[in-house]
Amino acid sequence: MAGQNQNEDLNGTADAMPFNRLEVLEPALWQRLTDAQTVAEGSAAWLALQCRQIFGVNRGVVRVVRPNGFETLCNWPDNGAVFTDLLRTAELAATDQRAVARNSGETPSVAVPVIIDGQVTAVVALGIANGGRDDLRNAIRQLQWGVGWLRDALRQERGSADSLQLSQSRTTIDLMVTALEHERFSTAAMAVATDLAARFDCARVSIGFVRSGSAKIVAISHTAQFGKQMNLVRSIGAAMDEAIDQRSLVLFPGPADEPIATFAHADLSREHHGGQVLTVPLFVVDAFIGAIVFERGHGHDFSTEVIKLADIAGAALGPVLDEKRRNDRWLIIKIWESFFNQIKRLAGPGHITRKLVIAALLAIVAFFAVARDMYRVNADAQLEGSVRRAVVSPYDGYLRDATVRAGEVVTAGQPLAELDDRDLVLERLRWDTERQQHQIEYDQALAARQPATVNIARSQVDQAEAQISLIDEQIGRTRFVAPFDGLVISGDLSQRIGSTVSRGEVLYEIAPLSGYRVVMQVDERQIAQIDAGQTGEVLFGALPDQPFKIVVDKIIPIAQASEGRNMFRVEGHLIDTSERLRPGMVGVGKVDIGERSLIDIWTMPIFDWINLNLWRWLG
Repeated sequence: MAGQNQNEDLNGTADAMPFNRLEVLEPALWQRLTDAQTVAEGSAAWLALQCRQIFGVNRGVVRVVRPNGFETLCNWPDNGAVFTDLLRTAELAATDQRAVARNSGETPSVAVPVIIDGQVTAVVALGIANGGRDDLRNAIRQLQWGVGWLRDALRQERGSADSLQLSQSRTTIDLMVTALEHERFSTAAMAVATDLAARFDCARVSIGFVRSGSAKIVAISHTAQFGKQMNLVRSIGAAMDEAIDQRSLVLFPGPADEPIATFAHADLSREHHGGQVLTVPLFVVDAFIGAIVFERGHGHDFSTEVIKLADIAGAALGPVLDEKRRNDRWLIIKIWESFFNQIKRLAGPGHITRKLVIAALLAIVAFFAVARDMYRVNADAQLEGSVRRAVVSPYDGYLRDATVRAGEVVTAGQPLAELDDRDLVLERLRWDTERQQHQIEYDQALAARQPATVNIARSQVDQAEAQISLIDEQIGRTRFVAPFDGLVISGDLSQRIGSTVSRGEVLYEIAPLSGYRVVMQVDERQIAQIDAGQTGEVLFGALPDQPFKIVVDKIIPIAQASEGRNMFRVEGHLIDTSERLRPGMVGVGKVDIGERSLIDIWTMPIFDWINLNLWRWLG
C-alpha cells in the first residue's frame, strides 16, 4: 500500500500536493533518474522533476523523432491522457527549431526543441496553468537549462546504437571474409560454422542447404566428419526444415505468445543438451535456400541483441555461401540446373519479355525449317558480242582519213577509214609504163618473127600486168568499210590522221547488234555447282529495271586471279534481247542451281569456310 500511494503521488499534480510531500518525492524521482536503464525510464523521471520544479506546470510531454515521424516518449502526469494542445506546441517548436510559447488552446504552453548535430532530436512541451507572459518566459528559461540531461541521454543512446551497429557490421564483415577466403564450399562452410560458434558462444552451430525438398547438413562446427544417418543430423535437419517451411526465425524456448511451431526444435533441445535453440533461415533473392542452427547449453539463453545479430549474419552469409556452393558443383550439374531454371521461368508466371523472345525465335526456326527458295550463284557479268570482227591494216602506210570512232553504230559497207594511196598510184603508173614498153617490144619481135624475143617480151608484159593487179588490189584495200551492221567497240583514229600504221595493226573492232553472249566471272568456291544448260538472269547497270534470261553455254576450265580470288569464266547467251543492249555493258548475273531451304542457302558459305579451315588445321 505504501508503494501504491507513492506511485499515486508521483502521478499527481504539483498544485494538489503539500510542500512537505514534494520534499519526500524529489529524492525518489532523482533515484529513479539515476537508476534508469533506458532513455524512456529516465525521461519519465526527468519530466516529473521538471514539472515539479517549474512553477505552474500542470502537464508535460516528451516527444522524440523517429524515422516514421514523432513518437511520444513519456507524459506527465502518467495517466494516459493525450494533450492535443501540447502536441501542437511541440510540432511548432520542432518546425521552427527554437523555443516557442502559445497562449491559445486550453492551457498556455511552452516547448523547447532538443537539437543534436543541427537536427531536432526531441521536443519537450509543458502546460502552464494560468501562466502569464513572464511565467511562460521563466518556464522556457528553466526548461532550456533542464534539457541538457535529456540531450546527453539521447546523444548517449544514439552513440550506443551506432556502436552496436558498428559492432554488428564488423562481425558480419569478418564472417563474410571467413567465407570468402576459402576456395572450396565445404571448407568455407566448416570455417563459417566454427567461427559462428566461437563468436556467438554456442555449443554447436550447423549450416544446411535445401536439396530435393529438405535441408541437408553441410557443416557442423568443430566436426570435420559426420554421418548422414546420425540422429543428431536428422534432428538438426528437421529443425532447419521447420524454420524454412515457416519462413521465419525460430527460437526455442521462446516467447509463449508467438504463433510459431517449434516441435522439431523442442525435440532437438530435449534429446541433446536441453538448452536453447535458434534457427535462422537463409534467404537469397526470392527463396529460402537453407538455414543456420545455433545451440546453447542449459541456462545460457540468447539475448535480443544476439538474436538480431544472428539474423543479420544469416542474411549476409546466405548469398555468399550459396554462391560458393553453386560454383563448387560439377559443370554438367550447373548446365542442367541453368537449363531447368530457364524452363521453369518460361513455364511459370512473369518473364513476359523472355517468353516473347523465345516465341519469336521458335517462330523464326519454324519458318526457316519449312521456307524454301531458289539457290543462285551470283557473279559479275559483262555483255559481249557473239562475233567480234577486227579491221586490220593490210600493210604499212599513212592514215589519210577516219570517219568513225568507238561507240558508233555502222552499217554494212559504211566507210570507216582510208589510208594514203599516192605511193601506190605512182607505183602503178610506173608498172603501167613498163607494161606498155614490153608490149611494144613484144609486137616488134612478133613482126620480126623472133620467137625467143617474143617469149621474153611476153613474160615481161605478164609480169607488169601482175604487178599492176597487185597494186590495184592494194589501192582497193586502202579504204576500210564495215563488214556488217554493228557497233564499233574499239578504235579511235581521229587523233592519228597522217600518222603511220603498221601491217597487221588492229584499227577497229566491230560487234554485231543482234547476237550477244554474257560472260560471268564465278568464284572457284562456287564453280563446281555450275553446269552447262542451267538458266538464270542478268541485270545490267545501264538497264536496272529490265532483267534478261540467260542460259549457260560453256565453262572455261582455266582460273584467272582477280582481286585476290581465283575466278572462272562462264559464258552464256541471252534468251531475250533488246535494242537498248550494247556490248560492254556490265552487271550482275545469277545462275539458278536448284530449290533449297533458306537456312541451307544462308549458312552454306559459313560451313564451307569451316570445312576448309578444319581440313587445313587438322591436316
